Amino acid sequence: MKFTSVVMRQWLVYVFVASMFAVSCNPAGSGDTPGPQSVATITEADEVIAVIGDSEVTLGDLFDQIGGQLGLMDFQYRSQRHQVIETAMKQFVRTKLLESEAQSRGITVDVLVAEVLGGKVSVSDDDVNFFYIQNQAQLGGRSFESLAPQIRAYLENEIRDSVLEEFAQGLVEDHDVNYVLSPFRVNIDTTDSPMFGNVEAPITLIEFSDFECPYCQSFIATLEQIKAEYPDEVKIIFKQFPLNDIHPNAQKAAEASLCAHEQGKFWEAHDLYFAEQDRLEVANLEEKAERLGLDTLAFSACLESGEYA
Repeated sequence: MKFTSVVMRQWLVYVFVASMFAVSCNPAGSGDTPGPQSVATITEADEVIAVIGDSEVTLGDLFDQIGGQLGLMDFQYRSQRHQVIETAMKQFVRTKLLESEAQSRGITVDVLVAEVLGGKVSVSDDDVNFFYIQNQAQLGGRSFESLAPQIRAYLENEIRDSVLEEFAQGLVEDHDVNYVLSPFRVNIDTTDSPMFGNVEAPITLIEFSDFECPYCQSFIATLEQIKAEYPDEVKIIFKQFPLNDIHPNAQKAAEASLCAHEQGKFWEAHDLYFAEQDRLEVANLEEKAERLGLDTLAFSACLESGEYA
């Protein structure tokens, strides 16, 4: 399918690169890692949570410490909540359509399901054996004989679900079902953020990333492919997401890239920092600024000021 053919309206695609590598890179419970705070709209900032003498401590006072963690938790909760609702909605519609179809045929739903499946749920011994061989490394050394019945049942359920899903999808199309549940969205402030591509592009890809993270670096090839293949359809926005707990140079690299952005060289710095990911100490950043042709005095002053800390 041609890429642009799916662009029926303004889409905002959020690519949380940080979330993709968080399981591998980010220690659980890390509280001081700055996350995508704008992912969450936290309305309790003025809530008083402690009193020290005559001074009140509000939840907002803790945002520098745990704002990223709260934002990510809020995003995950709302994303999972929407997914649960969407799945239940489609299951509910499917059940109603099956009931209606069964009634129109003068049979029960169970009989309808049996008719739909009619001889299609067939798993051969070769299928079971192939599955075992393909997944043997993940099966904990258990023998084929001990697992064969479970594998067969699993494959039969997969076929059953696939056949019923295809039938139900046909009913959805025949009955002109329209799902009007709003797509899951998050609001991210991208004001003054580095941007690459066509400002009017119908698709926005927002990358949360860390210059010292190897998983982020592995995304660069994909990013370059997107830039090359969809120059008019996609604009790319970069958001800083340094994992300070485990990447000691990530914070300064993030700040340095924004100092380079002030001089119109963010993407050049972006590419260089990822290419030389093992050399991101402040001295290296200063040297890179010179290689990028930046005003090194302005760059150094910006980096030392902590403006983007």
